[in-house]
Amino acid sequence: MTNEQTAILQDLMFHTVPGDLSDRLDDFRAEVKKDYAAASEAGKAEIAETIAESAIDLKSLLPAWNLQNAERHGASVVTDAQLDEQFQANLALLDELGAGAEMQRAQDEAAALATSNLVKLTRMTLAGELNTYWGNDYASGLRKAMQRGAILVTTNPVLVDIARKEDPEYWTPVRDALRAKLGAQATPVTLAYAMTIQVVVHNARLLRPIWEITEGRLGYVSLQLNPKEASNADTMVEEASWVYAQLEDELGGVPNTVFKIPATEAGIPAGERMTARGMGVNVTVNYSLPQQIAFAGAIEANSTAPVSFRTQMDGRLDDPVGEELEEAGVSDWEEVKKWATTAIRQRDVGILCEPPARGGLGFKKSFPLGASGRGPWNIERGTNNGDLPLFITIFPDKVDDYESEPREIDPDGIWTELPDGYLDKLMKSKIFRQAYEPDGMKPSEFIDFVPSARTLKQFGEAYDEFLEWVCGS
Repeated sequence: MTNEQTAILQDLMFHTVPGDLSDRLDDFRAEVKKDYAAASEAGKAEIAETIAESAIDLKSLLPAWNLQNAERHGASVVTDAQLDEQFQANLALLDELGAGAEMQRAQDEAAALATSNLVKLTRMTLAGELNTYWGNDYASGLRKAMQRGAILVTTNPVLVDIARKEDPEYWTPVRDALRAKLGAQATPVTLAYAMTIQVVVHNARLLRPIWEITEGRLGYVSLQLNPKEASNADTMVEEASWVYAQLEDELGGVPNTVFKIPATEAGIPAGERMTARGMGVNVTVNYSLPQQIAFAGAIEANSTAPVSFRTQMDGRLDDPVGEELEEAGVSDWEEVKKWATTAIRQRDVGILCEPPARGGLGFKKSFPLGASGRGPWNIERGTNNGDLPLFITIFPDKVDDYESEPREIDPDGIWTELPDGYLDKLMKSKIFRQAYEPDGMKPSEFIDFVPSARTLKQFGEAYDEFLEWVCGS
């Protein structure tokens, strides 16, 4: 979709007073109908797509943030029946215009939203039955994810590189314009950051209404700093400060972004300094309780940032644990490894997040976030209804897996007990022991921890490929 299409739809969903919705949509339909008659074939297709997306929005989770938000609008909120009436009016217009394919797409997507597990999860959270939010673990496709309740999106060199490959017609001109603007003074790194900023700003603008409505609690983009500087705290802070200033200019105010910093020894002072300056962080390349403890403490000490996250990269730990279990002769290693991050997350939340009355430290300045999941179990065992919200970011293909069948959502999914004997089997893995025990590693060992070293290598290679594209033809 074009920026103009997106802006129209965002305005209808997030900046409409509930009592004005019918009139505004009547005006919208009248205007696009008039434009349709004079449009080219490509223009007609774009208009039909916009009408269909507006219809899908009405049946999605998006109205919950504004049009059906009783905290904002009291008893004057839009009802489900009114939303359905406007949905049907959009379908009727598509039918009148002969846009049968878009009409069918809108109906199909509305039907999928009606049975979506992720929509249900988000509605449960908004109703106070759950305290778990989810986000898009991908640099593109955010708007579709938001229709299912996503309030967060992550970026890293791998994902930004994928975004420009998936939509070169959009991103190549953006890159060329940036190169012309920056001229001879640009270095490969500044070009890469300038390009990343454009990806981030695109997504930050989509999430910004949710960020505004929730007064900065939700609606963030995670922005990856240069993965090749994982051992240099000063460089991380300097680059984050520079990028933060660029984002302030682009967004016209405080950015709804957090900076991804690696859970290395150098990341600890970097995170402490950045959050003390009010810049939120998302601790990534992060798998273990020692890492979580070190960073939670650093953030809790001096942070003035509204939000920070501590990501646990589930599958990137479970996979090498599985390799060690197989080598150790554990016959059911493929099933056992799926419980590694569950066991670690339970300790994380129990030690760091639970209030002192329940034996925890009661930290409130950083939130656990599960990422890099390998299947529905990562989502099902990542839900919670505790005092502190939990977050999950999900790859698009894993969204499809989770949505493939109806699921019961357990408000205490995080506390699902490990099957008998599984913890003993997991202890046969050195990687798991390092990750599970609070003193399993020293900070100096974080960067060489097997999952960390593998991920940093992959991020570095993707970053090199991205630099080559940014500087190439």
